[in-house]
Amino acid sequence: MEIDVPVGVAYNLYSDRESIPRWMPIISSVKVLKDKPDLSRWSLKYEGLGQNIEYSWLARNMQPTPNQKIHWRSLEGVPNRGAIRFFRKGPSSCLLEVSSHILHQFNSSSPSLTVSYEIPEVLVPVATAVQPVLENLLRGGLERFAKLAESTLAD
Repeated sequence: MEIDVPVGVAYNLYSDRESIPRWMPIISSVKVLKDKPDLSRWSLKYEGLGQNIEYSWLARNMQPTPNQKIHWRSLEGVPNRGAIRFFRKGPSSCLLEVSSHILHQFNSSSPSLTVSYEIPEVLVPVATAVQPVLENLLRGGLERFAKLAESTLAD
């Protein structure tokens, strides 16, 4: 996804893990551990299709490359890992490339985001039905991030 802000603005906004629920509505909270700032506790909540879904996990932010890459992996809870890369497109725009993986079996992808899930075999039919909803939620989150970054720059 290309956004109209300098790479440093996008990087700094995405680096603030506790602000992620502002633009990714399925993430209900992110709390950075005060005594270990590379660790954070994530909570996901989603109500849809007659279901209340809640998950949490502890994630470790790996050593970032300033203005280029942020990456993480879970230590407990929902097994996942991911990265976001920031590419300078010009003095006032950048390209974001996000990849996130929650293991393998059920795959969903959009042009700028890849998410993989490990789903118990019995839930595969449900997961297949939910795939378009999940793709829309993730795409919408990235679009909200772009708008938030652009409005942050305007302030």
